[in-house]
Amino acid sequence: MSLLRLIRLPNLLIVALTQYLLYYKIILSALQKNNIIPALEYHEFALLVFITILITAGGYIINDIVDLRIDRINKPNRVIIGKYIAHQTAYWLYFCINIFGFILSMFLAYAANRTTLLFLFPGAVAGLLLYSVKLKKQPLWGNLLVSFYCAGVAAIVWIAEQPTIEKLPSFQANIIIKILSFYAVFAFFSTLFREIVKDLEDAHGDAQEQARTIPVAWGEHTAKIIATISALFLLLSLIYAAFALRANLNFWGLIFIILVGILIVTSLLLLFKAKEKLNIII
Repeated sequence: MSLLRLIRLPNLLIVALTQYLLYYKIILSALQKNNIIPALEYHEFALLVFITILITAGGYIINDIVDLRIDRINKPNRVIIGKYIAHQTAYWLYFCINIFGFILSMFLAYAANRTTLLFLFPGAVAGLLLYSVKLKKQPLWGNLLVSFYCAGVAAIVWIAEQPTIEKLPSFQANIIIKILSFYAVFAFFSTLFREIVKDLEDAHGDAQEQARTIPVAWGEHTAKIIATISALFLLLSLIYAAFALRANLNFWGLIFIILVGILIVTSLLLLFKAKEKLNIII
């Protein structure tokens, strides 16, 4: 159970489910209707999803290793490394995941004859390591990087099947691109919003460890303003989705968009009403 908590199993399942839904329900469905063979075979796409999961799991492990002292201040009851899993074991897990993932990425690049996929794993791992060691303790840069990674969950699927998407009739290709773009933009700004809220929650421990996150370096008020801007972009992306996809949007899809918009506004109201850490957990 400690290992599953360390790698954030529910988050990994969400990543896998998101990629499978985007691939099978959006991209593959359109390709099959036009008798176009996908760039990746079924087992190759499954391998791509697994590599994405390994990247994400490794990022969680190294982040917990680097942030151990801060986590002992901000969330002592949720600390795993050093309490349930030894430091050395955590490092070995991180090392083994990266080696295994890199080997799989080389195999996938060779099997699919896609050189770009060869650089997927080492580039992503290097970025997450830089985030944990350096950028996370700088105002805004770490938040932006994590947000780009979450947007990349959809971008990876897009990149993998870009050659076949270009073969589709233009109107179908445009619909797919709009859906993938909407998801990537929404994932980016929702993650940015959540990351800033987390920085507000963890400001006390971050300040003690001299981590210059947005609330520590620029103040709580500025952090809330940036969070508000992120939330406004989220609302704009929902409006964009409603208009851009109106021809393909059914009643329940519209209701879902409205409910998500209400949740975003509610989160903003709770954020500005918050006066202490316990009040801003949303």
